[in-house]
Amino acid sequence: MQHALERVPRWTEAWRASGRLVLLLDFDGTLAPIVDRPELAAMPDRTRRALDRLMGMDGVAVAVVSGRGMADVRDRAAIPGIAYAGNHGMEIEGAGLHRIHPEAEAARPQLQAVAATVEAALEEIDGAFLEDKGLTLSIHYRLAPDHAEEVREIVLKAAGGRPELQVTEGKMVLEVRPRVEWHKGKAVLFLLDQMRPPPDAPVLYLGDDRTDEDAFRALYDWGPAAEGILIAEQPSANSAASSHLREPSEVGALFDALAEAAA
Repeated sequence: MQHALERVPRWTEAWRASGRLVLLLDFDGTLAPIVDRPELAAMPDRTRRALDRLMGMDGVAVAVVSGRGMADVRDRAAIPGIAYAGNHGMEIEGAGLHRIHPEAEAARPQLQAVAATVEAALEEIDGAFLEDKGLTLSIHYRLAPDHAEEVREIVLKAAGGRPELQVTEGKMVLEVRPRVEWHKGKAVLFLLDQMRPPPDAPVLYLGDDRTDEDAFRALYDWGPAAEGILIAEQPSANSAASSHLREPSEVGALFDALAEAAA
């Protein structure tokens, strides 16, 4: 897979020709490095400065698409004037938008019941903990890797008998979500419908996790200038992304390179 910095000339040429550049950005593992506990995640100053510079240029539109809850990702990213998609797009706010997926909202009581059961069981496992994000639950075991299978059994037992819910896996985390036909890919297409960039404008989605693959694949439905960028030192051959960055620290370098090339 090609390194994303090698594609900067192509993207800036399309930006000049179309007058638009759209950046759709995951938060954890992309704008911010992965950390042991979600409340410790923060965007590095270099990345923030580079993004601020890029957003000050003509034709640049930005949205953040995250698995975090809406209030959490909005407060942590703290980028004014943009759209945010939280809980994998089940919540969308900002830039004149406000949307909560109705079926996801209806599943809140089921999620709260699962949260109570799982939290009680996790008290016996040091380092594993539950993050309640309102419309989804994240069960983290990064600090308890030896108990991964035990945590998985706890979560599947609590949520498995509830047809309204589903369990998915990420990097050292299990997620309990409403079983709805919605994910980051559909959220991205919704956002692009609102942003309305020209069909030849470069649309770049940056993400690092399995859930971002839905967004990478969705971009194929949008247009030939839409591409996914995977944040991974050793990108999987099965990824739907077209290029990669090795680590989150290179995200700021990409922003700087785009700004320099377009200046």
